[in-house]
Amino acid sequence: MKKTADGVGGRSGGGRLPDEGMPKTAAKLGGAAILSRLLGLVRDLGMAWLMGAGPAADALVAAMRLPHALRRLLGEGSLSMTLTAMLAREARTPDLRRALVGVLARRFFLVLGLAVVAGLFAAPLLARLLVPDLPEATRAETARLLLWCLPYVLTSGMAALYMAAWHAQGHFALPAISPIIFNIVMIAATAAAAWFSLPAATMLAAGFLGGGFVQWLVLSLPYAVSAQWQTKVGSGLDGKPALGETCHESARACLRRLPAGLAGAAAPQLVMLLAMAMASCMGAGHVAALYYAERLLELPIGIVGACIGMAGLPALSRLAAEGDVTGLCVRTDEGVRLALLLALPAAAGLWAVGEPLVAALFGHGNFDGGAIGLSWRALAGYLPALPACAAGRVLLAACNALGGQRDTAVSAFFAVAATVVFWLAGAEPPLAASLGLWAQTAWLRFRLGRRLAVRDARLPRLGRVLAEQALAAGLAAGAARVCIVLFPPALCGTWSALTVAIAAAVIVWLCFLYMVGNAEIRGLLSQSGKSDG
Repeated sequence: MKKTADGVGGRSGGGRLPDEGMPKTAAKLGGAAILSRLLGLVRDLGMAWLMGAGPAADALVAAMRLPHALRRLLGEGSLSMTLTAMLAREARTPDLRRALVGVLARRFFLVLGLAVVAGLFAAPLLARLLVPDLPEATRAETARLLLWCLPYVLTSGMAALYMAAWHAQGHFALPAISPIIFNIVMIAATAAAAWFSLPAATMLAAGFLGGGFVQWLVLSLPYAVSAQWQTKVGSGLDGKPALGETCHESARACLRRLPAGLAGAAAPQLVMLLAMAMASCMGAGHVAALYYAERLLELPIGIVGACIGMAGLPALSRLAAEGDVTGLCVRTDEGVRLALLLALPAAAGLWAVGEPLVAALFGHGNFDGGAIGLSWRALAGYLPALPACAAGRVLLAACNALGGQRDTAVSAFFAVAATVVFWLAGAEPPLAASLGLWAQTAWLRFRLGRRLAVRDARLPRLGRVLAEQALAAGLAAGAARVCIVLFPPALCGTWSALTVAIAAAVIVWLCFLYMVGNAEIRGLLSQSGKSDG
């Protein structure tokens, strides 16, 4: 049997691919992600209306920043991605997988529970680290709200474990629905604060905890019932000593590799936390402006990056375990091309219509013109991060599938270090974070090529892909800007002007890619024609 570069035995080519391709699986996940992000936008619109972007909003956002980062880190892909790859590699049989999930659940509950208790005692110190340059009263309020938010670490971590268990089995529906349920709970908390005149900050912080708890139950209870894992784990460990020994050894192997894999997947959250700390030095309102800008990025990042990366991860893990280098290259290339195909025009389109979009969505209640300007400035700085996150997520999935958690951890170091360097060089915090994420993506691409140790034509050549698709995105953005000038929102109405601009951008983008023979667009239109026929 041949081996890959990392020594995994199996076939060198022609490995079995899943019946359902990455684009179809990503499309299903994307549908749920769209609904989740739209509900999240409704949640944030309510927060903007209640809080605006002043010092009070800074305190709330600073307290919510850590659980928001942990939500993305634990509940929406990073931890789940790492665990899914490990479960697919370590647990080759259903019995072993169920036993492994049970062992990991007990250990996760203990470790995360202790971390939460420690965090509750250290809340004032955490507040000082998160926003070092805000006034003392704001930091005190941040510390108080952290007492509500920090227990979300436990609920989100447990939810991520069961999300990975479903993904490892090839089931994506319930994990995709769980963030929707989280946002529904958050919207309910926001509505209660407005309807009953309750303290908005406290209600929103409590909503985090309640949403995480419900999300955990939604994922864990159906898994326990459908798999009947409690009975099977008991018989497997008691009646089959070899299975129990294998299970505990696999659990130890997972936990040893988990910190490194988690660090790599957490790079976007780490650099955004760093950007918030940097923004706290720039005066009142800048921290809240970063938060609102990130909310507008959640929809494209969630659909393009997280969905495509997670859709391909189980297949990539199986191909790596089989030693199918060619199949792994094909899948990675497919994911990178699809990610950039969608992320580049999304970034360009948000640049073209970003300022009127921010005004239309958030410019109500206490959200005045100054807040709109700060939020648009932050959004413009974050936009280059969108394609970097999308392509990087696919490359992270490939590295995790190969067991390269150390490479992903080093990539996170590159992201953080580059963010600091660019900030010290004069870049504003959002732009510094974007450039840091591009440094991570470049490192992952380099290490993946070295790890596979092949010169396969199907490995993603990001330069050529970027050139073609970036030109299409630039033309689309130009068309949108022309429409904004010809049909100004002040005269035509904001939503009418935005609709015309977005429609023109999509038409220009599709036509250009079709004329240059873009394979993904031609394939998409061909499949649409067959469906209509």
